[in-house]
Amino acid sequence: MGVFSEKLFELGLIAEKQFREQQAGEFLEGEQQQQAQYKTMKNGYKLCDELDTCPTMREFKHVAKQILLGDTSQIRVIIQKAHRFKENKKFIWFFYQVKDGLSKLPTEKHERFLDKAFRKSGSTITLPD
Repeated sequence: MGVFSEKLFELGLIAEKQFREQQAGEFLEGEQQQQAQYKTMKNGYKLCDELDTCPTMREFKHVAKQILLGDTSQIRVIIQKAHRFKENKKFIWFFYQVKDGLSKLPTEKHERFLDKAFRKSGSTITLPD
């Protein structure tokens, strides 16, 4: 809308006051979007840092699920931190399966997939075709 309103202002079809109000509104909207995005990133990293303090695999899985329900793009960070439990290869492999499953599904099905994957300790993940 910014370029269009600029052209209208240059042609004298809208008043300067209206043009300035539109510019200010667009600027504020952009700032609010940036702040919301930064807040999401900050919370995601804060939660990912919580993974370092989880003493057990069960707690780690619980926190990881909460992170993924908020932002599925954090799966790579979760996998890196899961390598801390290197004595249990099945545990690490679980997160790789979650990553593959998330990549194969549309966004609207992610929550359902995560609920199924994390439902119990010994659950197996059925990857979508």
